[in-house]
Parts: sequence; structure tokens; C-alpha cells
Amino acid sequence: MYSSKKEKNYLWIFFTMLSIGLGQSLVFTSIPILARENGLTEVQVSLVFSISATAWFITSPLWGRYSDKYGPRIIAIIGCLGYSTNMILIILPIYLFENGVLAGSMLLPLLILSRISYGIFGSATRPALFGYAGKISSPEERANIFSNLESGFVIGTVLGPIIGAFFFRYVNNELPFILFGLLGLIIATQLNIRLRNEKDFKLSHKKPMRLKMHDSKVWPYVFVSSIFSITQAIIFQTLGFFIFDKLNYNVIDAAVYVSISFGIYSTSVVITQTFLNPLFNSIKLMMLVGPILCMSSFIFITFANDIFSLTGALILNGIGYGITRPSYATALSLSHKKIFQSSAAGLLGSTYPIGHMIAPLFISLYVYDFSLVYYLSAFMCFISIAFTFFHPHILKSSAYE
Repeated sequence: MYSSKKEKNYLWIFFTMLSIGLGQSLVFTSIPILARENGLTEVQVSLVFSISATAWFITSPLWGRYSDKYGPRIIAIIGCLGYSTNMILIILPIYLFENGVLAGSMLLPLLILSRISYGIFGSATRPALFGYAGKISSPEERANIFSNLESGFVIGTVLGPIIGAFFFRYVNNELPFILFGLLGLIIATQLNIRLRNEKDFKLSHKKPMRLKMHDSKVWPYVFVSSIFSITQAIIFQTLGFFIFDKLNYNVIDAAVYVSISFGIYSTSVVITQTFLNPLFNSIKLMMLVGPILCMSSFIFITFANDIFSLTGALILNGIGYGITRPSYATALSLSHKKIFQSSAAGLLGSTYPIGHMIAPLFISLYVYDFSLVYYLSAFMCFISIAFTFFHPHILKSSAYE
């Protein structure tokens, strides 16, 4: 599949996504615990991530446009440097506070500032690399390539906490952040060498081309992607409560089962994107099958009364998401010319943090009845299915089959 030198660069793109997944999962699983141990509340910790998510939402489309202008190499390097900088800066305030160098009143502001660097600059990586992949791949290969890139990120999210836990246990809290940060620098160096702005990637001094959010070939995909960003965030933010409250495990056992459940969930996504998605001959079919499986999984969760039935529902959910994300990303990509590939990826990338920005509003339903939030998620999936089926462009488009 990857015969030319340019196409072989895809392997470095895959490794970049994997590495970013490593750091992202390490930050999300460890920083809240470390910050709370040093006096911050859950609300303050969530503020750190919500501000970063807002910055990502705003800047991702901008990076996509400038990737189409300056070439993916430059923008991807900026993204990797933003990621690398964040990995080192995010642990620095905690280290300084624990060693008596930093005042407690400065801990939260510095964590926000360090994390916002990732929201602003780290958001450049995905639109640049997915735009590059969209330009080097044929329409027939696009879905498989996007699936593999997504699976690279998911593999990283599985490995990140495992590697981090090893260093936390046997070395110290700072080393995994430093190592992942240095890995980002190595990747930036390799991308600088390998992703040259040649032919389709020549530097342009013209005003950057841009896609409009209200374009009929843009907003439908952004709308559906936003729906699934919210429903996925709901699962991430309520699973621990569900296992503790509904399945009646104690705190220690609940923490163990949450980790195992997320590991199984992520594995189902990777297996789906690596082995199942290539079996589909129709992107349009994937755009219907994925959401149907997700909707079914949310309904099954409400009936789960033990860890095994919950695990089955999560596997089904992982398969559904593993099909849905690449299918809509591919459909959006194939709906536009090569000069708009990074812009399209940037607009779609802006939907990924929406879930973490909006989901807390819906999670309040959990207080009244745990099943309500999952029925709501199932209903949102149903909306996406009906929207996809009846929208005049999505299933009737000739850009993809």
C-alpha cells in the first residue's frame, strides 16, 4: 500500500499519533490525582482541562487552514513542539510546589497556563497530519488510513498509563512526563526531515484557503462528530460512578475495574479500526452501522447488572465508535479537494473537545437516575442516524460510496 517515499512517511504519522496518545492519557489519568493531593479541588482540576479544550476548539480550524497554506510539515512540527512543551510544563508546577518552591496560590494558574499551551499549539498536529494523509492516499485507501491513524492514538492511550504507572512506582512522578516530552522533540525532528513541502505541499504565500463551517459539505459531518464527542465523554466521565454506585464495588475494586474496562474498551476500538473496518466496502454503510451499534450499547448499559454485562456493552460501544469516527472523517475528506484536506481535518478536529466542554451539563441527569444519561446518549445516537439517513448530501453524495 505504501510504496513511494512520501507514502512511507505515513508510518511516522502513525507513530506521532501513538506518541501523542501516550502523553494525553498520562496527563488525564495522573494530573487530576496529583493536583488533588496537592490541595486542588475536583472543580479546579476540571477547569484546567476545560480551558484547554476551549482553546483547542478555537485553534484547530485555524491550524488546518494554515497547514493548507504553509504545508503540513511546519504545522505538524508546531503541534509536536506544543505537545512536548506541555508534557514538561504540566508537571513542573506540581514538582515546584511539592518541593516548597512554589506558593499554593500559584499552582492552579500555572497548571492552566501550562495546559493551555497544548490547547493552542498541540491542536495543530491532527489537522496537519490527517491533511497530509488525505493528500497522499487514494480515495480507496482513505478510510483504512484514517482508521489506522485513529488506532495509533488509541494504542497510545492504552500504553500511556501503563508506562506511567511503572515509573510512578519505581522511579518518580516526573520522569514519564519528561520522557514523553523528549519523545515529542524527537518526533518533531523526524517530521522536519521526512515531511518535505514538495509538489502538493509547496509553500504558498497566498491568503490561506478556508472552508466555511456552514458549507453544506462541512457542517453535517461536524454536527454528527460533535454528537459522538459528547456521548463518548459521557461514558468516560460516568463509568467510574456507574461501577461504584450500580455494581456496588468498593472504592479500591471500583478503581481496578474502571482501569480494566477502559483497557478492554480501547482494545475493541483498536481491533475494529485495524481489522474490521478494512472489511467494509462502503463508507456510507459504516456511517450507519457505527452509530447503530453505539446506540444499542448505551441501551444495553442501562440493563447491565454485573461487570461482565457492562464489559460486553463497552465492547459494543468501542466497536461502534471505532467504525463511526473514521467513516465520517473519510467522508468529509473525500467531499473536498486536496487543497482543503487540512482545513477539513481542522474543522472536524475542533469537535473532539466539545464533549468534555458540554458533557458535564448532561451528566447532572445521573443524580436523578443513572439510566437517564445513557438513554439520552442513545437518543443522541438515534438523532445522528436519522440525520445521516435523511440529509440530502450525506448518503446521496457521489464523492464516496
